[in-house]
Amino acid sequence: MDIDRILSTQEISRRNLLKRGGLLAGAALGMPAILAACAPDAPTEPAGNASPTPIDTENIDGATIKVGTYGGFFEENFRKMYPAFTEEFGVEVESVSQPTSEVWVTQLQQAIAAGGAPPADVSMLSGVGLQRAINGEILATYQASDIPESVHLAEGYIRTDEGDSVIGVGGLSWYITLVSNTDRVQESPDTWTAFWDPEWENELALLRNAANSFLLEITATCFFDGYDILETQDGILEVMRKLQEVKPNVKLWFRDEAQAQPAYNEGEVSLGQFYHDITLFAASEAGGGAPLRSVFPTEGAIIDTGFWSISKTTQELGACVAFIDYMCRPDIQQELALTLGTIPSTKRDTMTMSDEEYEAVAGPGPEVALQPKYEMYNELEDWIDQNWTELILS
Repeated sequence: MDIDRILSTQEISRRNLLKRGGLLAGAALGMPAILAACAPDAPTEPAGNASPTPIDTENIDGATIKVGTYGGFFEENFRKMYPAFTEEFGVEVESVSQPTSEVWVTQLQQAIAAGGAPPADVSMLSGVGLQRAINGEILATYQASDIPESVHLAEGYIRTDEGDSVIGVGGLSWYITLVSNTDRVQESPDTWTAFWDPEWENELALLRNAANSFLLEITATCFFDGYDILETQDGILEVMRKLQEVKPNVKLWFRDEAQAQPAYNEGEVSLGQFYHDITLFAASEAGGGAPLRSVFPTEGAIIDTGFWSISKTTQELGACVAFIDYMCRPDIQQELALTLGTIPSTKRDTMTMSDEEYEAVAGPGPEVALQPKYEMYNELEDWIDQNWTELILS
């Protein structure tokens, strides 16, 4: 997730996941679309497999790869899954705890530009982070035929460059939903428009960055009949001015999960946006869990995806591709969903989990979620950040 994972190592049991599934509601918008790469000039060429020549994923026994995932709870639970991969393929996996995608992409770029080994051979990047890595030309490429298990993936989880080479593979998705402290909020609202209600003055917690809060998409959906207004800079400014109206209600603009989780758990804030999977986990901990509730807004929860990507200077491309292919298996996806509370990237009919289990993690389904407008943050990154700071955070 595009945040630091700081929670404990306790896994969510199936029983507790079902118990903490939350209210289910939504409005239709599609899954993340595959975006064409838009890379600027760079001093070096990508080292991936731009030709149809198959990647050798057979002669990888004895290799070692570094795999980065968001820290804390996320990384700790992923780490437990790597020994099974090692046993089957003979590839040792060194688990790396990575920060937010934007910070991590910068670290990857710096290492690659300096000619050193990348801090991870395989990284998990958010949609925005992946696009920035594509722009920086720091990722290896390969062919869809190199990852045969990808046939199980749902639509939108294979990201390609302009030449149709694979550059990112969706490992899992997560929701941002309406989260409340049940000690302070007896009955949670079920609409994003609650953020504008004077009832919540100095009570809200919202993500502070435009590119991971997706508050522009939420505002456009609630008050401007959809994303069309976000097609122009004037339209984006109009949406920001509408979003300005929530500022008196915001007590905490949080950077990441580590900052927000205690505020929600301890009731320092009553309501806001947060991650559905982490809310499920926190509410299901031993001893009764935190007094938290996750609600899917009627307009649709925000969905974001973690894409597996490979650093272009890796010395173990075959082992990296084999790892990503392994993570596409339905049984692995199901284990991730029931452990982390995330949304599987494989098609629903490829898994054996019950409808009740699937509903607990996927809510009303990814197909009715609000998708981030990734291309907007890619094309207007500096302009959005400047105006966001001036209009929203000042």
